[in-house]
Amino acid sequence: MWDYPIVKIVADSRGRLTSADLFRPGIAFDATPQPDGSIRVMELAEREVPTVRPRRVMGRLRGADVKPSTAVVAAAVRADRDER
Repeated sequence: MWDYPIVKIVADSRGRLTSADLFRPGIAFDATPQPDGSIRVMELAEREVPTVRPRRVMGRLRGADVKPSTAVVAAAVRADRDER
């Protein structure tokens, strides 16, 4: 992409990278090797997971009565992949 990198990061003997400007403490990152030999580093954002409040049916706790279809699940996965 560029002839000269903006930031040069060197790993220590245990393979750890440090850069206070790029990698904040306590944040998770995903590093993926690319076909051109570069490495793509992405910050993993935590998302809110929807919860279902249980309800009592004949004395027992039950979850949601509605289960998503495979088409709805596939569309959600596709939307998540396209977002990146």
